[in-house]
Amino acid sequence: MRIAIDERRCTGCGRCVDVCGINFFARPGAKPRAADPVETCLRCGHCIAVCPKGAITHDGLAGVNLTDISKKPGYEAFMALLEARRSRREFSDKPLSEEEIGKLLSAAVQAPNGLNQRNVRFTVITDLKALKELSLRVGRETAWLAGKLESPLWRAFFRLWWGDQLDEIEPLIPLLGPMAEETLKGNDKVLYGAPCAILVQTRESESCGPEDAVYCGANILLAAEALGLGACVIGFLTEPVNRDKGMARLAGIPKGRKVHTSIVVGHPRFPYALGISRKP
Repeated sequence: MRIAIDERRCTGCGRCVDVCGINFFARPGAKPRAADPVETCLRCGHCIAVCPKGAITHDGLAGVNLTDISKKPGYEAFMALLEARRSRREFSDKPLSEEEIGKLLSAAVQAPNGLNQRNVRFTVITDLKALKELSLRVGRETAWLAGKLESPLWRAFFRLWWGDQLDEIEPLIPLLGPMAEETLKGNDKVLYGAPCAILVQTRESESCGPEDAVYCGANILLAAEALGLGACVIGFLTEPVNRDKGMARLAGIPKGRKVHTSIVVGHPRFPYALGISRKP
């Protein structure tokens, strides 16, 4: 890789040195110098983005789109979006278009990423038969679990196995049986009949994988709201897909990858009238 500074455009402001002290060096009485050769670079693009005169070129970032950020929303508009976002479980039968899915993923990849590895991948499921089968399999597993949790002996076993996690799911336990029963009757209470599921994943060995994936997932949720779509995180899908090879194959998860968050998306059947501002 090679980084170059156009001396004719450079004003010597030193911002490139401030954002990247690895590949840019200040020089007393002279304009900054770029490393040559470049030995370490994460290709974050800070150097190009911070230069007010467009004086920096970086062949490792050739083809990267540079965008005008002067129209970014102010705080009030941003908070309005956050407060409008809801976990939506009521979807119409209308499928998502390829354009809508593309916009969701374009938002996802703008998320922060550890070491700028761009290691997050997305499995998008729009096959209604596959989505229904995933719901039914989760429903059957949930029905089994709900039945076992009614037994004090099995509860003691799960206490040893899960520890404090059993306390975390305690409020959900009364809901597990009805959820499974309705799903197995055809009233989907797992994926809620959504026309699309997005499973966000990284390699199993990624040290920052969970954070990288969840940041992408958060962007998907906000982008869905901005597009007039509805979205919901489905924790009931993530763990079974990671544990069950058959579920992973059905969902299309490549071998060696771990799903960190699962999201359903669709066109909402109705709008919400108000947002909610959480307490500080």
